Amino acid sequence: LAAFHEIPIMVPIAFVLEISIVGKLAGRIVFSVLRPTDRPQFITYAMSLVICAIMCPIMSLIATILFKDSKTFSTFIQTWAMNFPMALLYQMFYCGPFVRLIYRTLFRAEKAAEADAASKEESKALSRISA
Repeated sequence: LAAFHEIPIMVPIAFVLEISIVGKLAGRIVFSVLRPTDRPQFITYAMSLVICAIMCPIMSLIATILFKDSKTFSTFIQTWAMNFPMALLYQMFYCGPFVRLIYRTLFRAEKAAEADAASKEESKALSRISA
C-alpha cells in the first residue's frame, strides 16, 4: 500500500527521465550493438532490457533518497536489487506487450483509414480518366 502513495511522485519523475535522457541513451546503446535492419523483436527486447538497466538504478536511488528511512549506499543497493528483477519481468511480460498492443491497435485503425481514403482518391482518379 505504501507504493501507491509514492506513485504520484515517482511517475512524473520516471516520465521526464525516460523522455529526456534514458530513451535517447538506450537507443544509442542498442544501436551500437544492433543494426536497424535486424529483426524488430530483437531491437524491441534489447531496448526494454537497456531501459530497465538504466532506469532501475536511477529510480531506486531516487526512491532511497525520498522514501527510505536509512539513506545509505547499502540501502540503495538493496532497493535496486529488489526492484530490478520485478522491473524487468514487468517490462518484458506485461507492460511492454500491453503498450505495443495499444499502439498496434491505434495505428492499425489509422492505417486502415488512410488506405480507405487513398482507395477513394484512386477510384475518383480512375473514374475521371475513363470518363
